[in-house]
Amino acid sequence: MSDDKTPAPAGWYPDPNGGQRYWDGTRWLDFPGSGADDGKKRRIRKKPLLIMLAVLLLAVGGGALTWKLNHDAQVAAQVAAAEEAAQREAERLAAEKAAQQQRDNAERASRARSVSEIESSVEQMANKHIDNGMFDGPVIEVTCSPVNGGSTDNLTETTTVFECFVATEDNGDGTMSGYKYHATMNWTTGSFTYGFGAP
Repeated sequence: MSDDKTPAPAGWYPDPNGGQRYWDGTRWLDFPGSGADDGKKRRIRKKPLLIMLAVLLLAVGGGALTWKLNHDAQVAAQVAAAEEAAQREAERLAAEKAAQQQRDNAERASRARSVSEIESSVEQMANKHIDNGMFDGPVIEVTCSPVNGGSTDNLTETTTVFECFVATEDNGDGTMSGYKYHATMNWTTGSFTYGFGAP
């Protein structure tokens, strides 16, 4: 700078190294200029920025990976919980079905015993009829069967009508002769009525 009493105005001035420096009117300030040194400084300063950017990208990527792993773990846990719940429900339904099957089998066995009771009661009535001379005996066997498509296996039926046959004579050809009786069973109350003649 010149030795004049009037200082040079503030501004950028050439640097002896080929760059530029800033004069604030009283002293040189250490601002980076646009010279060759400045290019080096910029390149040097870009490295920390790139490192920070890389660290930021790694942090974001790591966070995203952590979120995805947590999300996948949550989804897997939800799927496992749903499968376990479905398995428990299937086991519960299977147990209910087995218990219902047991109850149904017990009811069918009870109905079969009831048919035997009906046949025994009809046989007693037939023997009284023989004793009273209504027809000749003896009673060979008594069978009672549901009529009109009824069945003791159909547990939805609340009543069943039976036709009973009292065999009193063996025809010798595999057939029997005898008399018809009837009975009506009320499965709800467990009681039945019976009498002489077809239903």
